[in-house]
Amino acid sequence: MATPCTRDTALAWAKRRLGCGVTVLEITDEHVGDAFDDAVRWWISKKGLKRTAATNVATGIQEYTMPDDVDEVLQVWFPGVQIDIIAAVNPFAFIDVDQLPVAYQSITGVPGGSFFGTFHQILAHAETARRVMGSEPAWEYQKETNTLRIFPRNHASGTVLARYASNTLTSDTEDDDFCKKITVRDRDIILRYTLAMLKETLGRIRSKYTEWPAAGGSKSMDGDTLLTESQTEVQNLNEELIGLSDPVPFVVG
Repeated sequence: MATPCTRDTALAWAKRRLGCGVTVLEITDEHVGDAFDDAVRWWISKKGLKRTAATNVATGIQEYTMPDDVDEVLQVWFPGVQIDIIAAVNPFAFIDVDQLPVAYQSITGVPGGSFFGTFHQILAHAETARRVMGSEPAWEYQKETNTLRIFPRNHASGTVLARYASNTLTSDTEDDDFCKKITVRDRDIILRYTLAMLKETLGRIRSKYTEWPAAGGSKSMDGDTLLTESQTEVQNLNEELIGLSDPVPFVVG
């Protein structure tokens, strides 16, 4: 059987893994579909997809509608603005002339200093300088209206890039290949979580019976075993996905 890459092939794979078509007390197609959709929602809430949207902004316009799949805006990049090198090294150098020698020493190096540490400070100071001098606007994302608000209104025109967490992975159509949207390891995690959810559902169904009459005698049910396996697998998958997830970003705006 080919690798389960679409929703339908994933559902068929999960049913085969649980022996559907062989045992009597089985899950339904609706159970399988619910488990897969739950697995996708679980993956999106724990890790999800990070996408980038480009928006043309203009002076005087403050609100901009974001794509429908935006769950949260993580970062916004505004059009580049040229600033004086002294302000890049020390954003407060223009306030006190006594700070100018310190600024020059910072970029040329001083005994005991670190080039990479200095470079990191330059980047941080440059960001501060842009905000102090009003060359880079502030922003906030409003979930209820799905809009990105930019402050102040007289911001520069140009193209803004917004990095956001998407709330969707795939549609419910056969042609939608969710393998192409995520890595192989993430796809495997979704499939295994689907199977774990189905084990819980099937375990609850079979736990209603201790035995099942058959031609060769009564057969014992494995409901308790399935429930135990499901609980263990879900716990392990949560821990595994945490290790694969991006660090929680600082949301600014």
